[in-house]
Amino acid sequence: MTEFCSKNTSGNELRSIAPDGISGMIFTMEGIRNSVILLNGPMGCKFYHSTTSQFLMPRPALYLPVKEGDEAVEVRFDFLNEWFFRQPRVPCTWLDGHDYVYGTLEKVTDGLRYIKEHVPCDLITVVNAPGASLIGDDPREICREIFPDIPAIVLESPGFSTEYYDGCDTAILELFRQAGDRLWKDAVKEDADSSRKPTVNILGISIWQKYALGDMNEIRRILSLCGIDVNTILCAGCTVDEIRKIPEADLNIVLYPEMGLSGAKWLQQNLGMPYYVCEVPPIGFDATAVFAEEISQLLKTDCSKVKEEIEIARAKAWYSISGIYNACGKPDGTIFAVKSFPSQEKGITQFLSDYLGMIADTSDISHTKAEVVFSDANIISELMLRDKEFCGIEIANPTMGYVDVIEKTLLGINGALFLTEQVLNSFMTRII
Repeated sequence: MTEFCSKNTSGNELRSIAPDGISGMIFTMEGIRNSVILLNGPMGCKFYHSTTSQFLMPRPALYLPVKEGDEAVEVRFDFLNEWFFRQPRVPCTWLDGHDYVYGTLEKVTDGLRYIKEHVPCDLITVVNAPGASLIGDDPREICREIFPDIPAIVLESPGFSTEYYDGCDTAILELFRQAGDRLWKDAVKEDADSSRKPTVNILGISIWQKYALGDMNEIRRILSLCGIDVNTILCAGCTVDEIRKIPEADLNIVLYPEMGLSGAKWLQQNLGMPYYVCEVPPIGFDATAVFAEEISQLLKTDCSKVKEEIEIARAKAWYSISGIYNACGKPDGTIFAVKSFPSQEKGITQFLSDYLGMIADTSDISHTKAEVVFSDANIISELMLRDKEFCGIEIANPTMGYVDVIEKTLLGINGALFLTEQVLNSFMTRII
């Protein structure tokens, strides 16, 4: 579900289309491979989520055995139109006026039985759209009855237009609350083995984030340089088997607290797992150094290789920065604005201010006088329509359609170089 936001009628605020809390729930659970999310709501809430999930994390064709043998044949989703409506993701109960009066459980039951018969999966989630949540139907017992052998959870969204990241945080917490006993009923923390590398889980990355794959690989690389292995990256391409291995890790790392802190607290309270929260996400050289140093201190490893690589990258960046500075005196003193979710805004703002000497415009984005704006395509386009003069740099979805063939990241050492490159090139595309 998307939200057409306008906070007042004066015309001063941006009217931006943005994903809200229910989108956060769906994309978080769609980030678990071989899971199925049944949306208990009207068809209008389905199509965007199915298309976007398949674009962000494509799933291969579904194959099922034919009735007369073991030969597997590809399922054509145009036949799965009663619930899937010719889309491979996010089947929907297509609620109408009758259901809002007499209840939704009959359609939920039929939908779950259809999935049980036609779509093999390792986890099932029912997301009650706001209208269904307000009815009060609770399909948990139905889920457990139809899917007795796999984790099954129900997510409620009674509040309209909550923030996307709130939906992510809620989905992770409810996954642990409702399925934890099944996922980890036999989990036993083994005694520390001094011969193995320490391992961590990563919370707070979503498939909806721009450059999510590059971000995950850069975090893995940084931690590997510190002698640390990544056990599970939650809800960003992980499997249910990887979720089952969460208790095996030595530490949970919350990259963006608004999208995973509640889950990390639950794991500490119920499984005794310690967690680390990034006060500032590892965006930029200094934040990456702090991240590597603090994680290494907690797990008693060595982060010297990260520090050495940071110094090499700083020298590489300085050469390009000095050339632009000598030509036009930039980026020092350039006014910029960032519009994203809070912790990403904080990380990017700190890097641009402290490292590149740029000046943050903290006013409402609709009134910004920034020369460079970091945001998603909707915000950038809206500002362009207002005839504002600036260079827009996309750091979030949705985008204007640029195809990234080479993997990119906003995190770590390579993320710092990439952000620097984008800033410097903004001065080459227009006279600031």
